[in-house]
Amino acid sequence: MKSIEKKLKENSYESIFISCVTIILGIIMIIFSNNVLDIISYFLGIGIIINGILKIFYYIKFQGKYNIFNYDLSMGILNIILGIICIIFKSEVQSIFRILIGIFVIYQSIINITLATKIMYVDKTAGTISLFLSILMIVCGSFIIMTKGLVVATIGYILIVFAIMDIVECIIFNRNLKKLEKFFNELKIK
Repeated sequence: MKSIEKKLKENSYESIFISCVTIILGIIMIIFSNNVLDIISYFLGIGIIINGILKIFYYIKFQGKYNIFNYDLSMGILNIILGIICIIFKSEVQSIFRILIGIFVIYQSIINITLATKIMYVDKTAGTISLFLSILMIVCGSFIIMTKGLVVATIGYILIVFAIMDIVECIIFNRNLKKLEKFFNELKIK
């Protein structure tokens, strides 16, 4: 069984990877601000269609029809329909894109708040900094959701700032992992 430290480190590396992808998305949104939403709508639609085709393929290949709890065929058909809708109605998809990004930023921030409160047990300064960054990220996510006429490039800048703050929080968390594991192990002993 993996130690808590190794598992948490793997999760933080995954978070750093997602932040790097977010930085790349932000840069793309800044550079190609005029066409990026069309491109994202097409990629999203194509990705959902491919996922639907794979679900149908797995249903047929692995004989899902004999498993009463296998819904891959219906999910595959639904994914193909949703993918086609994303491509045909790209302007509607683009209108909710800003909201989805804002929700993603807020979700990540809430997770980081829970991590920050745990860091406070072992390092008050690092935990406070991490908590402050998490609250700033919630403000960024809320700003993205609530500002209707937000230009794509501005969303790109906000995403880059969010991703950098998330990477800083992951580094703070990784530096305190050994202290956290020791702290929680001592709690179990008592």
